[in-house]
Amino acid sequence: MLEFKIDFPDALIDIDRKITISGAPADSDVIIRSKTERAGQVWRSQITVKSNESGEVDLAVSIPTSGSYTAANPMGLIYAQQAENAATQELFHSSVHHALHTELEAQCNELEAKTVLTQRLAQDAVQRVEINEAGLKGVLFIPASSAAQPAVIVLKRHADQPLDESQAALYASRGYAAFALDYELMPDVSATTEQLAYFSHAFDWLREKISPKNHFVAVSGYEDGAELALVVGVQFAAKVSAVIACEATAEVLQPYLLAVEALQGPLLLASGQQHSASAYYQSIGERLEQHGFDYNFQWYDFEGVAGGLQFPHVPTTLHANNTAQVLALAQANKALWFSIIGFLHQAVAEAAAGKPND
Repeated sequence: MLEFKIDFPDALIDIDRKITISGAPADSDVIIRSKTERAGQVWRSQITVKSNESGEVDLAVSIPTSGSYTAANPMGLIYAQQAENAATQELFHSSVHHALHTELEAQCNELEAKTVLTQRLAQDAVQRVEINEAGLKGVLFIPASSAAQPAVIVLKRHADQPLDESQAALYASRGYAAFALDYELMPDVSATTEQLAYFSHAFDWLREKISPKNHFVAVSGYEDGAELALVVGVQFAAKVSAVIACEATAEVLQPYLLAVEALQGPLLLASGQQHSASAYYQSIGERLEQHGFDYNFQWYDFEGVAGGLQFPHVPTTLHANNTAQVLALAQANKALWFSIIGFLHQAVAEAAAGKPND
């Protein structure tokens, strides 16, 4: 009997999964298909692999002979998914508490097997609270624990796009109160403190609202939000405990426009080597070295990646031209996410030992 086995069939999206199939004839072609509904649209992938001499397929080591990707990868069926509607961009449902259910189907001769892999953006106990008070708008995600938690302000990728609730929900599931902040305009790198007052107020409000552990409030952003995170971190250094900036879309011809050495906390940068942010971040690193930056500085510059950094185990086909790029971006997403979580854990611990950012 053909049978699937998944070690974590229902878990947070950032959890690695091991997918195996048993019960096939030895050295036989096994066709494996995936199907996921994402924001009302169907995404699919398919591969053909050979079973081993024991009639088993382990996606971590089995090399597809044809299909959506052609290298062994335990989660390749997710990474290589493409939408039936080519115009589709959304990867997640509108509600972060609406899990993603991927139907897996295997076929070998007359044998068939089916199962479901479930990925969640938020633990059930994570609270989602819409905020419209004190002149601020957004959505606050509160971890399950009743103890004081460190906090992260999550900026939008672009001002005209929806809040990055998926990112905030996953932060909350990893123990951080996460405030997905709403705003209509994206200040540029030359914005004054007066023009950035809304963002400064968000730090004050969040500290008063939830009393975060060690007074810790970081800021996290991707794309336009990454540049904004750097600007806010520089302009309000005493309020910003740490900065996470991934794939900034800054004007790279003026890499020294930001006085990044003014930051008063750790800094994590992430880019693909084929993205314009790579050269920008190199200049930032050089400037920090010249000024003897005293805080933890980490820069991840991923080979074979042009754009599309995200948390792990999502389709990467929207940002890749071939299967090699699909898997390279997927690997980068995985490495980056757990580097971010480790970075934050270290920053919180350092905040406990040093002067809090009030």
